[in-house]
Amino acid sequence: MPVTRQSARRNPPPPEQQPPSPPPPNRGRRNPRRRPRASPPRPRTPPRPPPREPNQRPQPSSPSSATAPPPPVLSEDAFSTNALRDALSSTQTTTPTSMSSTHVMSTPRSSTTDMFRPHAFNDPANRLPGSKTSRPVMDSSLYSELWDRVLYDVDSLWQQFDAYRAPVPAHLHDGRRWIGWPDSPTEQAVLDWFYDRINPLLRSAPTTTTTPTNTPSDHHAIVCKPSGHLIIKNGDTDRKTDLLVCCCTSDDASVSEVRVSWDQVRIVGELKSNPDKDGRDETFLQLANYIRELFGTQPQRRWALAFTLCGAKMRVFRFDRSGAVASTPINIHTKPRHFLAAMKAFTSSDATTIGFDPTIRWTPYSDAEVVYDPTVHFVDRTLPNPFIVTCGKKYRIYHICLIRRYAIATRGTVIWRAKPFDAPEGSPWTCVIKDQWRAAQRDAEGEFLAAIEPGTIGLPTYRGHETLHDVGKTVDIAAYIRGDVNHGEATLSAERPPHTKTSKNLYRTAITLQNRIQTRLVMSPLGQSLRSFKSYKHLLLGLRDAILGHRHMYEVHQIVHRDVSLNNILLHPVSSPSNPSPPYGFLIDFDFAIHRARQHVSGADFITGTFQYMASAVLEGNMREPHSPLEDLESFYYVLLDICINGPGEPRNPKPRHTVFVDMSGGITNNLRLQAATTKTHFLDEYRFLTSVVPTFLPQARCLRGCLNRWRQAIEDQKVRNKAAYRVTFDDESDEPTIQVDTSMRARDIQKMYDEVLALLEDTIEGLPE
Repeated sequence: MPVTRQSARRNPPPPEQQPPSPPPPNRGRRNPRRRPRASPPRPRTPPRPPPREPNQRPQPSSPSSATAPPPPVLSEDAFSTNALRDALSSTQTTTPTSMSSTHVMSTPRSSTTDMFRPHAFNDPANRLPGSKTSRPVMDSSLYSELWDRVLYDVDSLWQQFDAYRAPVPAHLHDGRRWIGWPDSPTEQAVLDWFYDRINPLLRSAPTTTTTPTNTPSDHHAIVCKPSGHLIIKNGDTDRKTDLLVCCCTSDDASVSEVRVSWDQVRIVGELKSNPDKDGRDETFLQLANYIRELFGTQPQRRWALAFTLCGAKMRVFRFDRSGAVASTPINIHTKPRHFLAAMKAFTSSDATTIGFDPTIRWTPYSDAEVVYDPTVHFVDRTLPNPFIVTCGKKYRIYHICLIRRYAIATRGTVIWRAKPFDAPEGSPWTCVIKDQWRAAQRDAEGEFLAAIEPGTIGLPTYRGHETLHDVGKTVDIAAYIRGDVNHGEATLSAERPPHTKTSKNLYRTAITLQNRIQTRLVMSPLGQSLRSFKSYKHLLLGLRDAILGHRHMYEVHQIVHRDVSLNNILLHPVSSPSNPSPPYGFLIDFDFAIHRARQHVSGADFITGTFQYMASAVLEGNMREPHSPLEDLESFYYVLLDICINGPGEPRNPKPRHTVFVDMSGGITNNLRLQAATTKTHFLDEYRFLTSVVPTFLPQARCLRGCLNRWRQAIEDQKVRNKAAYRVTFDDESDEPTIQVDTSMRARDIQKMYDEVLALLEDTIEGLPE
């Protein structure tokens, strides 16, 4: 038999995990508020399972009560914390609501290749409504995300303010220190000094927010404002800064207590009375919390500027999609021109200088095209939508994005509704534009989609893609944004130490730069969330088409998707269960896709995909072979199972008992990953599935229990066959084991699994009502 040989890695076995036990029989009333056990007990030996149910066609049941369309809302509500209810919604804005019963933070775990994400796109649709994440939890997540991503003491960062340097007025500085500086520089005392002495000088400086000249606009103002006791609106978490620069209406410019939204914020600052807090992890993470909100609310940013003022010690920061660069500290008394130049730049710079993407343009007050400034658009919604010129065509985009990520060091994926620029006013949005910062070593998603033939079932239509350039230069982090910054050679400890109130673990003058490149992709159609299905037959039709598209990419183009999730399967906008022929659904997001020729097993195996839908073998992290369609087909199974348990609409109340899907409310850790793998394997057993998982289904979803039981059985049988494809041998001269893989058996198994899954879906579809 044909075999491939590879050396087996000597990874230590994972700690023993006890699988969750089947739920006990219902004896009396249960407390609906009772929390699940943190550690499942050792399972008792279950009684002999009953005979398997025959694969009879399930009785139809309508999900209409769970899928009723939400009412429309006014445009100002579209900037709420939740943002959008659907991953890709219809052209009409709908009420943004949470679609998951489990809270998932957007900030991904640290990874040099973005391989592991808690949820696809980390989009707002999968977070609980309101501001739920506490500072300690978010600080820990950001600390992990930004580990080895923060470069301190970059003196050249001050050079960006050289154009704003000017003599310091004598009535403000006596040559040694700022006049009126408080003897006890508490945060409030410094704010009082700032607004009394510095702010009037800044208010007189010209701004260049929307025009290429220095003429200030009559419609808005750029001002410094204290957040004070007011929490900034529309954020993912409850946050308030000490000092921020924002855009507001001319009427609100002089009102100190006006409520501010993150959509208006341009620059953020943090004040500390103690100069010793400069450079501490706690101070930086507090600033990083604000920048995370800024990138999440204004995802078209290429970078964001911020500053800290600890006593009289000031630093400026520039955050980008690879982390952050921090300047050398200055004493604002001994370098008053540096301080004043930075503050003038913060309040006077145009949209490009403070980080907004110059390839996104608009015509706000005349026919002149300028860089789009969302902070101005937020305070004046009468202004026109922006536009993008890409791949030789001009597209109008809707100013409220469909997808964005609340994170810093990440791909920063943002997706816009789009249509041809010359399309009639009021015409529907027909395609999407996807911007992101891909890791430099990864292929562009457009390279995979460019191979798709138009009209292929289960896949989007490719319209074009490009790597962005500016005056012939590739727009990347290393050369374009950071320029001549020297990142040094990082020497990190084997383990990441915990951060404390006084630690400076992130304070490094040499780091490992993960370079990223800005890319843009245009595709169609504008799909709808899989959760918006009209009936369970419609749901299965869309799912079937996505699997057909997945199979086409694998068999025809040798491409493995590797991130099948709920948000990556969309319904076709014109699909309906009553249509005699497809399309009904399609598969998107080939960010993690890879060509089979480039696949290999190395190191600890990349953990690729969206946590909730990962196959058990992927979660275990010790796969013998590269990621294959077998793991993706298991992920499709978990997508359907998730909808049957958690429903297509509002989160269930009370929440269903955790069975297949582990509780992620405490954050995703390595132990939770291994527990999730054990739990999924545990519930592949038919008896446990029928007695523990099926009872958690929504009543109207029980029509799919036969379908899911067959799918579960196919996965279980495949895992048994999979073991037969491997043989471990030992060389006489070495203790190192060698794994022999029967590649022909593996290939046949993939084809068999495709056939079985598509057959069981077709059988179920035939028996369901329209």
